[in-house]
Amino acid sequence: MNPPLATRVALVSVVALGAAAAAALAPWDAGASAPVSPRSGSHAGSIAAAATNPAPSAAPVTAVPSSSWVEPSALPAPTPELAGAPLVTAGEVQIPIIYHSQQDPDWCDPADIEMWLQADGVSLPVGDEHAIQQQFWTYETDNNDGYTIAQWNASPYAVASTLDHYGGWSDIGDQPQPTADAAGLVISYSLDVLHQPVIVMVGAGTHYVLVTGAELGPAGAAAPPLAVTVDDPLAYGVGASPPAGTDGTEVLGWGDFTDWYTANTNHGGVWAGQWVIIAAGIPLVG
Repeated sequence: MNPPLATRVALVSVVALGAAAAAALAPWDAGASAPVSPRSGSHAGSIAAAATNPAPSAAPVTAVPSSSWVEPSALPAPTPELAGAPLVTAGEVQIPIIYHSQQDPDWCDPADIEMWLQADGVSLPVGDEHAIQQQFWTYETDNNDGYTIAQWNASPYAVASTLDHYGGWSDIGDQPQPTADAAGLVISYSLDVLHQPVIVMVGAGTHYVLVTGAELGPAGAAAPPLAVTVDDPLAYGVGASPPAGTDGTEVLGWGDFTDWYTANTNHGGVWAGQWVIIAAGIPLVG
């Protein structure tokens, strides 16, 4: 995968420098919060907490740019079982996570899965960091929608299926989006309304990163975010930790982010030429 360097200075230059640095690391790399009881089932259902203390920016989505995205009214309502309450202000939402780097050049998706599950209070498999990600990777490659590793290493279907399996859920999907802004609507809704992170595939379909926060504009969840918080599992190298004083996150403006988050041109299937996203509440298409 080809991620940018994780620094918040000169974002445009960071993206370019990171792509070059990551190319030397791996030609392909698809391939702390207080815990609560893990949830099970889907993310659908009403939430009393949201009804009594809604996030100011959690406005219902009423317009979408493409019919390929699920109508917001069909998406599940937020659920209360969060590992840590997200920080929500009038224009920002941030899901607390513990950063994990990928333990193999191909394991960006297992690392993203590890961060997502842990943020939701789901007990991780037994073992050290490498063993945990190995178990996710094995499940992905065993459920790769019929693709070989050479074709899809690993496919969005495999990523979504692994999250559902280990989370005990049934509504994580991989429906590709026709534009960056269509994907942006999914990101805004997922973070602001569902309080769930999303996984996206950047670098023309060569690397998975986790999006855990967003700055929203006046339209709230009814528009793409103005900026996103990204947790890139390869930002510091394979198996490396963030430098002292950092938390593994990087904030990118939407324009800079979409310079990196582009259509998948490296792999086929239903995701060819589309923007890859794995999120709660969208269909699993595979």
